[in-house]
Amino acid sequence: MRSTIVSVGSLALLWSLVGCSGEPTPTPQDGALNDVTADRSSVTGDAGDGGSSGDAATNDASAPDVVDAGPVRPCADNLDCDDQEGCTIDTCTPRGVCSYVVDTSCNSVRTGGSGRPFADEGQQGVAYDPPSMGLIVRAESRRADYLWVPNTNESTLSKWDATTGREIARYRVGLPSGECRGMCCHVDNCNMPSRVVVDGFGDAYIANRGFAMQGTVTKIAADRRDCVDRNGNGMIDTSSSPMDVRPFDQDECVLWTSNVGPVNAVLRSIAIDRGDEMTPQGYAWVGACGSAGPGLWKLNPRTGAVITMVPDHDRCAYGAVVTPDGTLWEHSPHQSVTAVNTVTARIREHVPLPPREALGGRRCGTDPMSPTTSYSYGITTDARGRIWLSGWICADSLGYDPMTRTWTRVDLSAAAGYAGPAVRQYNGLGITVDSSNRVWIPVVRADGNTVMASWNADAFVSNGVVPAAAVTVRDPGRPFTSPTAIGADRAGQIWVATSGDPSPLLRFNPMTGASDSLTGPNRVYTYTDFTGAVRRLVIGSGTYSEDYETCEGGTYGELYWSSETPAGTTLSFAIQLANSRGALPTAPFIALGQAPRDRSPINIADKLRAAGVTNLGRFARITVTFNPVSVPMVATPILRSLSFTWRCGGVG
Repeated sequence: MRSTIVSVGSLALLWSLVGCSGEPTPTPQDGALNDVTADRSSVTGDAGDGGSSGDAATNDASAPDVVDAGPVRPCADNLDCDDQEGCTIDTCTPRGVCSYVVDTSCNSVRTGGSGRPFADEGQQGVAYDPPSMGLIVRAESRRADYLWVPNTNESTLSKWDATTGREIARYRVGLPSGECRGMCCHVDNCNMPSRVVVDGFGDAYIANRGFAMQGTVTKIAADRRDCVDRNGNGMIDTSSSPMDVRPFDQDECVLWTSNVGPVNAVLRSIAIDRGDEMTPQGYAWVGACGSAGPGLWKLNPRTGAVITMVPDHDRCAYGAVVTPDGTLWEHSPHQSVTAVNTVTARIREHVPLPPREALGGRRCGTDPMSPTTSYSYGITTDARGRIWLSGWICADSLGYDPMTRTWTRVDLSAAAGYAGPAVRQYNGLGITVDSSNRVWIPVVRADGNTVMASWNADAFVSNGVVPAAAVTVRDPGRPFTSPTAIGADRAGQIWVATSGDPSPLLRFNPMTGASDSLTGPNRVYTYTDFTGAVRRLVIGSGTYSEDYETCEGGTYGELYWSSETPAGTTLSFAIQLANSRGALPTAPFIALGQAPRDRSPINIADKLRAAGVTNLGRFARITVTFNPVSVPMVATPILRSLSFTWRCGGVG
């Protein structure tokens, strides 16, 4: 399935620290009995009759076997005898020595250690690190690297492969009544898809603004095994190319479309928070800025249902981002940025933008609005939690540091070829930060073409102006007008979209200066984190998941693991249960535990009873969420092995 993400500043630092973290002595789990050594992530177990499928180690109901435990192990109680084996009965005998007996009703599957390798398809934002002998967080690690590009002119969302530069799928989004093909970009009674974000599992959410109609959010699965076989034909029916666009409600990778807010709310902001043990992929937060009034809602990622609405949110929500500490920052252009606590759904503070002429600012020619505060449009954040806003009308950018409560300004007029107050100079709408913590913004020159300006986020000057020498300006060498979204892929390439017609995607390699223009998009009106790079940088988590098929009428046993969790890091374990493999992606998460708080093993049956779960289902998915730390130093948890047990025939 997936994984999520990570990073902070220098990835090289992360890996060097991990490589030097030491190699603790493997636990007894690394020599466990009844392990499975297979080469795929979905494991099929006993069908309930005591036989083996070949994928899971099973035992018949013969007399228990005594395990050769080697040297005698003294004990005071049964806990002293815990050998971290999934299928042995560990007992402290009256003589004060440990006894180990094979549990013949038990089935066990182990991944990592002496078991089968961690499956690639289960990794999202994590990767196997040989020096650490386990999985660690790696922000840029994943087999797939996608861009999610809204085609506002036709109410679709495109999935691009960033590695090959090809569009590989296209999906209808929003409501059928608001499709409005050939109309862009602020048309009444039309979906007008715009802001798009990516969650911790790599799935995409797009806010369909809905002018003078119902606004919606549509969620699309990135991985085919998370799509839902709704028609029960045993396969996933989904788009396979830009020419293969399925009718509304017939693409099985389009997971849901949810109505959010009242008619004409106009959904103009969306972001994904850090999530929790029950929702490791994160919750979506959607904001409105329309004539129906402001609003800010938290959505259930499984169903799209509104969980809560933020009270007293009294201003336009035009863009949003979540910082490393988990705070949601909403942006109201030319007015303020607002901090929201994502746990309590309460507003913490409104921070007004600085005056127009402050910090080296100025009024630009042809000001249509002439606000007293600075012009602002797009929003992003860096690895240290500073907020960055793209200027609008004037070629500049604002930065805000919540720690020091100070602002800075980046003057980009030189990049735009500023020629005096009579000439309007402006940026593209988008702004982003790449994996090296560098801020990028497209700047429109006087001739209408676009250059790209960037600077290290640490060039921030409290209550001052970022020096011009800190800003690098790159000309892609290709005519490019009306820039909107800008984002970085996992390889560090910069992508820029346009709302113009035609609407090519510009791909720029900062290392070589090479660029190319790719056709296919249809008027892209967005300026959010459409590659997921910013969330990977600032949230920094990753996941590993694995699917299991057990047996009818069986019981779930224990979850064992071998890990290392440096100070401040954690591994969280959750399970999903379903009666069919296809239903696993939409099953609710049930928290099992967290390392280092909890000790291996965890009794899964006890956790399910405590959660009131009665319909166990024979299919299970275990998801491990990796939570690293970046302050005061970079560190990642390490998962070395994972063992899952169950018992058939009602024994357990």
